[in-house]
Amino acid sequence: MFFQLKDKATKEKETYDLLVELVKAVLHYECPEHRANYHILYSANHQLEMYQEAQACYRLHCNPSTSLGKFSAEAYQLATKKYNQLYTTIRGYMHLSEESHREHFNHHFRFHKEKIEVMHALFQKKQERRLLNLEQAFFEGLKEDLLPILTQLE
Repeated sequence: MFFQLKDKATKEKETYDLLVELVKAVLHYECPEHRANYHILYSANHQLEMYQEAQACYRLHCNPSTSLGKFSAEAYQLATKKYNQLYTTIRGYMHLSEESHREHFNHHFRFHKEKIEVMHALFQKKQERRLLNLEQAFFEGLKEDLLPILTQLE
C-alpha cells in the first residue's frame, strides 16, 4: 500500500515523431562517420560532395560501346540517384527539425499515417534485420518509401 503508483498512460507517438525518427535513422545510416547529432548535417553535406565528385568522374568515361563505358554510365546513374536521395533526406530533416510546425506536419501527413506506422514498426525490428544481414536492403527500401513523403514538404 505504501508505494502504490498509478500506471502511467503511455503516450502514443504522433506521426511527426515517427517520421523524425525514421529520417534521423536514414541519415545516421547514410553518414555513419558523424560524431554527434549536431554533426550530422556536416557529414551529410560532405557525403553529397563525394557523390558529386563520383558523378563528375564517371560522367567523363561514359561510353556505350565499351564494357567500362557502360559500367561508368551505371556508376554515374547510381551516384546521381544516391545524391538525390540524400539531398531529399537532408531537406526533409531540416523541415522536420522545426518543432513549432508539429501540428502542421501531423495534419499534413494524416493520409500517410498508416504507411509511416508500418515503416516505423519494421524499423523497430533491428535485431531481426541484423540476424539476417538485411540492414542495407532494409534502408534502401525505407528510403524508397520515405522519399516520396518527404518531397511533399517542399
